[in-house]
Amino acid sequence: MTRLLPRALWSALFVSLLGLGMSAQADTTQLYRASGMETHQQHFQQALEKARSRYAAQLPAAVADNLVRKTSERFDADRMHARAMASLAVNLSDDQLLDAQQFYRSELGEAVVAAETRATSPAEVSRMQNGLPPLTVSAEREADLKRLGQQLPALDMGEEVSLAFASLATQSANDMLGGLLTIPDGLANQRRSSIRAQMEPNLPQTLAYVYRDLTDAQLTAYADWSESDSGSAFFRASSAAARDALNP
Repeated sequence: MTRLLPRALWSALFVSLLGLGMSAQADTTQLYRASGMETHQQHFQQALEKARSRYAAQLPAAVADNLVRKTSERFDADRMHARAMASLAVNLSDDQLLDAQQFYRSELGEAVVAAETRATSPAEVSRMQNGLPPLTVSAEREADLKRLGQQLPALDMGEEVSLAFASLATQSANDMLGGLLTIPDGLANQRRSSIRAQMEPNLPQTLAYVYRDLTDAQLTAYADWSESDSGSAFFRASSAAARDALNP
């Protein structure tokens, strides 16, 4: 009987730890979905497919086939989802995860996600690429947008997406050249500052357009949350998750 007691205790402990692990995984999955990250990934896959079709029409068949193969390997949807969620789990404490989940389940959080996921949809991206309509905002709203711009990882994510594609194109080109002429792998990273410099001036007007349907009170509340410990932690974690998803 004395031998059975330790085994029973160890079994109970193991089951408890397993339950805690499953709970954390479930919470990460719920946050991944509630915050819109899952939808953003789906939109990325749609944009990727569109780019593949464009390449197929413009590039020599061998080059296009190689690029499609590379993108299929690197940007596999299931693996990207898994890497992003694993990154969230590592970079958020339990309290931060739960606080972020509570925010994105609120009425304000749902309004924010609706605006942000609409902005990354293929149709909206095409619309914005054709030029944003001029928007006039109040000084107070402009100040809130500036606060958001300093907290949101929009520029970081834009850099990562651009560099991921540039790096992939470089790798594909080197594969096709067969060593006769090698393009330096670090060339894409050298463009980081120039990519950011191109995007940064457009950020205020872009944010004004993305959050155009939020009321002034909602925008202020979102800016307040973005500057909170939980908001800052989530944005850092989401930036890392996007980077890890794009760079296996």
